[in-house]
Amino acid sequence: MHEWPLLIFTLLLQGSVGLTLMLTFALCADRRRFNRRVLTTQNVMQTLWVICIMGGLGLLASVFHLGYPLNAFNALRHVSSSWLSREIVFASLFLGCAGFGLLLGLFKAGLWRGLVPLALLAGLIDVYCMGAIYMHTSVVTWMHVNTAIMFFGSVAIVGPVLGVALLPAEAIKKASLLTWGPVIAITAVAVRLLAQPSLMAWLNEAAMSDALTFPHQPLAAFSASASLRLTGWCLSVAGALLFACGGFKARRGWLIAGGALLLLAEVLLRFTFFSIR
Repeated sequence: MHEWPLLIFTLLLQGSVGLTLMLTFALCADRRRFNRRVLTTQNVMQTLWVICIMGGLGLLASVFHLGYPLNAFNALRHVSSSWLSREIVFASLFLGCAGFGLLLGLFKAGLWRGLVPLALLAGLIDVYCMGAIYMHTSVVTWMHVNTAIMFFGSVAIVGPVLGVALLPAEAIKKASLLTWGPVIAITAVAVRLLAQPSLMAWLNEAAMSDALTFPHQPLAAFSASASLRLTGWCLSVAGALLFACGGFKARRGWLIAGGALLLLAEVLLRFTFFSIR
């Protein structure tokens, strides 16, 4: 599989958007209490650092996927017609808003709070553009809406796992993230599973049609990765259940184990997604 840079790029970007989502939830729940905020600038900086580092490493990995990395700026020349150009623009906006928010936070400027929702908006649009790139290719295993569901699912799975691990304990409690985080993650896993029968029907129809480009090689690779894909799904379901039980029962060990299984499942499922050659 020659697409490791894309695997790293997509998972890191989508995970950083998911962590931004959790931070936004925490900020929205944060209200003045005895003339102070639970989420101070200082105790959020760690989360913003992780968001920026994940986003930066993801963009760096995407550059290494290009045949000529020095020509990366040429991808910005067709924003009006290219999903790739749009994806790069919104990824840059996402990282720019998050990075500027981090910079303001380091200088104790309160404006950083307003930049977090803006970063989230840019990040969600970026994930949509990311999915549209693959859905508009001629690779039959990517052309289904399942691609968008998978990418947004990573936002809704990796985000809660990292949010519960990184956000301050008092903020997690006040924003009820031990409840909402697992609910979001298990819902994402369920929606992904519900999309699979439609995907399989689409692929079976494509196998009997000559109207689609490149149906045979991706379909063969898709079939060959069935056992690895099944392993990923089993880990995802088991991880979601453990993560949910850990959140609802406040069992840290279950949360850690469930989160680890969910992250491993994301890597396996993304590996099978890109393993078409």
